[in-house]
Amino acid sequence: MKFLFLFLLIFSHSLSSEEKSRWELLQEEETLAYERSARIAKFYALDEELREITQELLESQDTIEEIKQIILLTGRRFFVFKYPSGGFQVKGTISFVPDPHLHPLLVMLRGGNRMFGLLHPANIHTCVKNYTVLTTAYRGSVSEGVDEFGGDEVEDVENLLAYLPFLEKKIGFSFNAENIFLLGKSRGGMELVLALARSPYLQERTARAAILTGLLDMREAIRDRIDLKEMFIKDFGLIPGINEDEWIDRRDPLLAVAEIRKDLPLLILQGTNDLRIPLAHGYEMVKKLKEQGHLYDYIEIPGGDHCLDNFPSAMDLITDWLEK
Repeated sequence: MKFLFLFLLIFSHSLSSEEKSRWELLQEEETLAYERSARIAKFYALDEELREITQELLESQDTIEEIKQIILLTGRRFFVFKYPSGGFQVKGTISFVPDPHLHPLLVMLRGGNRMFGLLHPANIHTCVKNYTVLTTAYRGSVSEGVDEFGGDEVEDVENLLAYLPFLEKKIGFSFNAENIFLLGKSRGGMELVLALARSPYLQERTARAAILTGLLDMREAIRDRIDLKEMFIKDFGLIPGINEDEWIDRRDPLLAVAEIRKDLPLLILQGTNDLRIPLAHGYEMVKKLKEQGHLYDYIEIPGGDHCLDNFPSAMDLITDWLEK
């Protein structure tokens, strides 16, 4: 077991008392995220079970130029598809470079919920090195079914991996699924822990799992973010004083981690300037992992924001750790 602190110098803008509050900044971010998600949804449009979207991504103004250059230089291709999960058709994406059977497979779990934070298929996580990257949109939003934020949609992760042999036949390529890596960002960190805990199949197939600024303490999230608590009550079935303990316990990664095999290495990576998820989430998870004898590493980035968007080397840190 290791408890590592990475001290890296990051020049970030610190907010003064005259500037916008945390809540104003979060609201502005959410407004922009919803607008972006509405545009991104077009990439997930499907009349059939599978569609290549590489050229569409290259022509889109929503794909940043750096990513376009990576796609062109590496020959990376992107497909959107739907797969069965819990009686629903759930949307997913896969991206890969030539000869994907020779390269590692990374399952990347998105943050947000429903349309908020819908994943752009081409980003720094899905274009990392020579990795084949598999994602799920979860049920709800662009998929059939209803997002339950840690409920039955957690099955979408195991079912995504189980669908891979069928996806190989449809695309006409073989992928290297011998040692699979998992990466969960924000809410995806919660999904990662819950999916592993609920799925022995997923645990057996996973070599290493990394959590990037993850939502890892549900009770702390509700205490810290009144907006999250109100959303859970309004949209996800939380009833304070009625089903509160049961609802939280089912979704709390701190409780679920006990069901994960102790020899599965886990990485907790977070930044000190995260407006969405406080450092306490990672601290509590590390405490739990240490108490239970799990293999883990912890990296903290001074000045790092949510998902370390202001730290360009974050994916290098993650892939270096995955490839240990």
